[in-house]
Amino acid sequence: MPNADAVTISSYEQRKAAVLRAAQLISSPRNSDGEREFEMLTEAIAEFDIGQQALDFIELPPAFMQFLSSGHQGRVSSSRR
Repeated sequence: MPNADAVTISSYEQRKAAVLRAAQLISSPRNSDGEREFEMLTEAIAEFDIGQQALDFIELPPAFMQFLSSGHQGRVSSSRR
């Protein structure tokens, strides 16, 4: 029986929403609901991307790229001290 909490992505709009939500959850505490949701979202994104292998590239939303290049890197650096 499939996991009732499993996330399935079937369109690029759903993928975009999943990426943005995962970005919000990326720093969730261990063993929290946020961490579990992040893991489900990233797994669903990966499954969708694997299914789209015929494409030459996967375009990431600009908001996620901004998140990676600014806010997230600062938090990772400060947590490594």
